[in-house]
Amino acid sequence: MTTFIKYKILQFKTKFYLFLNFLIKKLLQFSEFFLFLRFWFKFANANPQTIVVDLIFKGSDFLIYPFNFIFPNFYWRGFFIESTTLAAMLGYLIFAIFVIQVLKIIFQE
Repeated sequence: MTTFIKYKILQFKTKFYLFLNFLIKKLLQFSEFFLFLRFWFKFANANPQTIVVDLIFKGSDFLIYPFNFIFPNFYWRGFFIESTTLAAMLGYLIFAIFVIQVLKIIFQE
């Protein structure tokens, strides 16, 4: 195999790794922001009948579904703390870090 072909393969692998890394980080940022909005609306006792709040709640239901019933939800000083959302935020962060580390190992030479 010529040096040029090796260089092109390495260049492609690097670009593919950077793209996957970027994609995972952006998906993590989007989901964390979406979950934070859900947590904040629940904490602030926002009206779930408004269009925006209902859209956030329904849109984030699929994100928190795998983390349902891990921890009980509770009230703190009169504010509702949805621990399911906090568990989901932490879970997705850990999962993204794990996937990025695995990608580093896979694409390492």
